[in-house]
Amino acid sequence: MIVCNRVILTLYTKYVIFSMPSWIKAKRFSAFTALPYGGNPAWVVMGAEDLADREIQTIASDLNPNSDTAFVFSESTAEADIFLRFFNGKHEVNFSSHAAIATYFALSAEGVLKLKEPETIIKQRTKTGINSVELRVEGERITRATITLAKPSYLDLEINPALVARFLGLSQADVTGAGLPMDVVSTSFYDLVVTVRSLKEMRNIVPNFSLMDSFCVRLGINGIIVFCRQTFDVESTAFMRHFTPSTGINENPISGLAAGSLGCYLLKHKMLEPANFSRIIIEQGHLQQKQGKVYVYLETTRGQIYRVKIGGNAVITFTGYILTP
Repeated sequence: MIVCNRVILTLYTKYVIFSMPSWIKAKRFSAFTALPYGGNPAWVVMGAEDLADREIQTIASDLNPNSDTAFVFSESTAEADIFLRFFNGKHEVNFSSHAAIATYFALSAEGVLKLKEPETIIKQRTKTGINSVELRVEGERITRATITLAKPSYLDLEINPALVARFLGLSQADVTGAGLPMDVVSTSFYDLVVTVRSLKEMRNIVPNFSLMDSFCVRLGINGIIVFCRQTFDVESTAFMRHFTPSTGINENPISGLAAGSLGCYLLKHKMLEPANFSRIIIEQGHLQQKQGKVYVYLETTRGQIYRVKIGGNAVITFTGYILTP
């Protein structure tokens, strides 16, 4: 009986040790904006190395059910400096631009990265591969993060304007009146780009998300970008809305990846002056009181885009510790 009790006690002790919750650091940011609670919300969690995927998913679902949470891990190879994973409220996603931007602001004061003024360049690993990240540094603090994306790719698909108008709640004249073609563009995920003439049409959009979701699934695309050249800020290039019901998020307040794809669309369709280097500003979120902006950098040679980068800043709205499951 004594031996049996010792075995039971040993097993119980091991169970308690390995299942004991712990406190890990978490920060909340508003990304692609300088306004607290503007832009796109993102949580950044550090110290989750010992957690199982189901525990990580539980944390992400609780912290940020309607957007993305970044989890920071140390990189085990010499190919990159940091490893990031991203989870939304339902599942892991390969990449999240706003959560990645938030991550570098979260790490700014943590001593994880060796920062050098005026710019520090690092490599990040995600499920999409390895990307270069440029960090603008002032006074040992990060003031802007810029991430290199994949070169653009396009799909030649037959798009029915009447159907697009229907799931946007607009007239067919609204989605064709700007005189620009619909195009499917990707710098990481494929989106259909639709042009309207003004902010009036942008405000009048009443999405049918069920119909839009079916459309995106059938075409195998991520979502719908709708934009106009009329902007709230005179320095901006375009105003955009981004709908992604197939991912579980009906409308992104602001999306870096979509802004990168839109920049490629604008250059392809000669809405930007041709140059070896172009910097444009895409604004988003104003109709949701979540205004923000994405800086898009396009580098070209002989009229072909060979590098796309997106940048922005983030403002912290919470820092503290959370209990693991």
